[in-house]
Order: sequence, then C-alpha cells, then structure tokens
Amino acid sequence: MAVVLGLLLAFGLSVWWEVRASSEETGSSDAAADTAAGEEPPRVEVLNGAGEPGIAETTAERLRSRGFDVVFYGNAEDFDVPATRVIARSNRAAAARKLAAALRLDSAESEPRPDLYLDATVILGADWQQHMPSASGDSAGAPGS
Repeated sequence: MAVVLGLLLAFGLSVWWEVRASSEETGSSDAAADTAAGEEPPRVEVLNGAGEPGIAETTAERLRSRGFDVVFYGNAEDFDVPATRVIARSNRAAAARKLAAALRLDSAESEPRPDLYLDATVILGADWQQHMPSASGDSAGAPGS
C-alpha cells in the first residue's frame, strides 16, 4: 500500500513539475492555472477608453474565460486614450503581468490603489483590437476576434 501511495505521489509531483515548467517556458498568461493551484484569481476592472461600444464587456468576457475575476467593466473617464494600458493596483504584481501578457502587452504600470480592492485595471485604448484576447484563450488569436 505504501508503494502505491508513493508512486501516486511521485506521479502527481512529476505532472505538476512539467505543467509548471511548461507554463514558465511558454510564458503562459492563463490565470486559470493559478486558480487551480490554490491562488485567488486576479481581480480586474476593464475600462473602455476608446469609445467603441461594447469593447469593455467583450474584453471582460474573454478575460473571465481565461480565469481572471473581472469585477467591473464600463467606460473610462474619457474616450481619447491612445494606447491600451494595464495598471497594477495591488501588491500582486504577478497578476498584473499575467493580465498584460493576456492582452499582448509587454508590461504593466504601477499605481497602487488598495482602496479599489483590485489587482489591476485595464484601460482599452485606440489600439484595443490588437490587444483583444481570443475567446479560446489562445493569446495569439486574431486581433479583434
């Protein structure tokens, strides 16, 4: 019985190690993997700064399918934002980086706001189509898909 338990434990650890190594190699931005590992999903708000109707809601739905906890979506203060931005709001910088990667951005800015109870804010800019995550979770999906 101890041998069987040992083999099961060894198998489970080897699978976990391979998945972990694979996600590090590919730069996986899927927040669902963190949630499965026991971490709280990143809390996100999505704001439309481009003025294109429906893009905040569509982006929110696609981010939810990737494991992000989108707690709010709506309009930004203005609609003349030139470039999409991810802003880290909490001390969970890795969550903001995962969100930036899911949106095909190289980095996230940092403007801590613990009063917002968010890990990150996305402000969709005029370039929003190239940052739209695919519905399938493939970060290489066609822009605007």
